[in-house]
Amino acid sequence: MAQLLKAAKPQLRDFNPQALANTVWALATFGYYDGAFVAKLLKEAKPQLRDFNPQALANTAWALATLGRYDGAFVAALLKAAKLQLRDSKPQELAIMAWALAKVQHYDGAFMAALVKEAMPRLRDFTSQALTNTAWALAALDHANNAFMAALLQQAAGVVPSFEAQQLNQLFMCELWLKDQHSDVAVPSQLAAACKEAWMEERHNPKSSDVQRQVLAVVRELPGCSDAISEQATDDGLFNIDIAVQLPDGSRLAVEVDGPSHFLNFPPDRLVGAALLRNRLLESRGWRVESAPVMTGWLPHARLGEQVARDYLTSLGVGRIS
Repeated sequence: MAQLLKAAKPQLRDFNPQALANTVWALATFGYYDGAFVAKLLKEAKPQLRDFNPQALANTAWALATLGRYDGAFVAALLKAAKLQLRDSKPQELAIMAWALAKVQHYDGAFMAALVKEAMPRLRDFTSQALTNTAWALAALDHANNAFMAALLQQAAGVVPSFEAQQLNQLFMCELWLKDQHSDVAVPSQLAAACKEAWMEERHNPKSSDVQRQVLAVVRELPGCSDAISEQATDDGLFNIDIAVQLPDGSRLAVEVDGPSHFLNFPPDRLVGAALLRNRLLESRGWRVESAPVMTGWLPHARLGEQVARDYLTSLGVGRIS
């Protein structure tokens, strides 16, 4: 793949919109990320975005989100082009666009309002995956539209058997988000029951990873954190906190041990939408949340319990209790 990209890179200037979209889509499909190549591709694609059709725009957005690449200026330009073609977009393309924006946490309220307006009369044509992606995207982007969400959940309630466990989990997070908003949108009972069952099944037997235990050992060395415990359930029993600390001032600290999948490839310190939604839901349950990124090069420090690991966690706010 590296040799293929090396040969293709100088020819990107000659790629038409379809070729550019297909190329970045192929990279995402294969799970191959080359930052320099993607940067060059985006440079060539940006002035041509007005000539991308709806499928190419959706595929490009999906590919960048899947690759974990965020370029705010490029996404803004892509949305400008996509907004003009929402009426011609298929339901799947609308859902993909919403999901991609939520994954990289790029919020454009006007675009989301336009997308929701276009999707509303076509919800009956959304697949279970498209319904899930769209509902989850609104929650992850914190974009409230009660009428749309009520209609979407009603549509979803009619196809409950078609949802996979992961999709039901995403819909459950959406339900929790609605409750935290004090929304008057009610999730249909059959759908709500299926979502909660899937959610609780996944959390029935929580297990700590080796990395989580290593981070726990380091956290316990920090001031006021000696009683830190792993896999603490929230008061409502709906979440298991990676590392929970009861601080002397009475506040509660949740340390989430976040590996590479919780962050974008670029910029590397940007949490993905799922992690940020999780954090917001934990905060609404009375926890201060700190993310402890466990990346390449950190693990040996955690294992050895060296001062650098303590300094690292303290810099994230884990040991700041005064």
